[in-house]
Amino acid sequence: MKIGILLPIFSLPSAYGIGDFGKETREFIDILSENKIDYWEILPIHACEISPYSPSSYYALNENFLSLDQLQALGLIKKAAPRPKKSRIHYDNYKETYFEEAYRSFQPSLEFLEFSKKVEIQEYAKYRSEKTGKEENYYLFLQYLLEKEWQDLLAYAHQKNVQIIGDLPIYPDFDSAEIKFHSSYYELENRQRKYVSGASPDYFNEEGQKWGHPLYDFHRMKVDHYSYLLKRYQEFLNRFDKIRIDHFRAFDTYYKIPIEKSAKEGFYVEGPGKDFFDQLFTFTTPDRFLVEDLGDIRKETEQLRDYYHFCKMKIMQYTIDCKEEKDTYEDTENMVIYTGNHDNHTIVGWYQNLSKEEQIGLRRFLQEQDCREEEIHLACIHYCLKSKAKYAIFPVQDIMGLEDDARINLPGEEVEANWSWKLLDFEEFRKSMKVFQELRNLERR
Repeated sequence: MKIGILLPIFSLPSAYGIGDFGKETREFIDILSENKIDYWEILPIHACEISPYSPSSYYALNENFLSLDQLQALGLIKKAAPRPKKSRIHYDNYKETYFEEAYRSFQPSLEFLEFSKKVEIQEYAKYRSEKTGKEENYYLFLQYLLEKEWQDLLAYAHQKNVQIIGDLPIYPDFDSAEIKFHSSYYELENRQRKYVSGASPDYFNEEGQKWGHPLYDFHRMKVDHYSYLLKRYQEFLNRFDKIRIDHFRAFDTYYKIPIEKSAKEGFYVEGPGKDFFDQLFTFTTPDRFLVEDLGDIRKETEQLRDYYHFCKMKIMQYTIDCKEEKDTYEDTENMVIYTGNHDNHTIVGWYQNLSKEEQIGLRRFLQEQDCREEEIHLACIHYCLKSKAKYAIFPVQDIMGLEDDARINLPGEEVEANWSWKLLDFEEFRKSMKVFQELRNLERR
């Protein structure tokens, strides 16, 4: 079994209010390497407003992740002033003053000029320039430094025998470079949305979810063999070792909600299915991908997944029937198992939200599986480690046994706590990893 740890970049400790590509990223990779962790799964790192699942570009990186310490090391800025330590992210323009200082100090190189020729980055720079009034060259400069920082980090992870699992959101934001320059690939009328993305009612949300993204015009895409989408996949393959394909269901059938209606009033439409994936696998292989097949999926979605031998995705919180004291999901090798992901309660938060009867049932079930740890997060982790699955991935919050105030996202709800949790430092995480390794060693004997 290969082991992974899930932590978004923005949740890393940082002196500047939000996790970034700075020294803390290398320290985290060091901790993973020391503990022989195979994978670090991150959430999307591309440009966005706040939600990483609403990209404003699939090619540009999030400017919040540019390291001020590295700008100082390059001699582009003076030492940046640290911010108060908090377990919540500051979403503001704090770094902007330093970026502007760095831009004034920057001398363009041939490498920068070559990078600036990339069409998708030019599109993003134009899109941002029109929104802010700043020079397009300013955004090209930021993206150039971001790309260099990311590639350096990727190389560092590989030196430490850690691979990176990236995340590819299904749809962009309506206010994005993607829509500004490539609107013909989307279902729009007079450049406006008549239908938007979402999910039907399921175990995430009984009311369904209305995300609001524009939908793809797959018929238009098929004309040029999905080149618009495939170029994006090629970009991500160069950026990550494995890619999590968000909302896999949409490639089989996607949910379409009239913009003025509720999520319950949406309906499903046939997606591109094998036609798209056959094109994708002319230049890569299915083992580079993990597919998010959660939610209300139908038999045909499972058939599409299994045709390409994609791993199933199992979230323990959804599969354990605490009342019946059983796991409703078959344990199998071609699978990735999680205690939870970015859309879930933490495992401790989940347990605390169960009824007393369900808590007792869960404890009994885990004890029957010889997972007798007193702390519930450790018993649940132990259960996942016992699985036949090819991969087991654990959020940092579950390794540390944190409660729901450390939750990353509440799906379908626009609340201030979403996408805002961050570590203060690595001290407690390091201690928790020692306990994790003891559990891991139990299963190795």
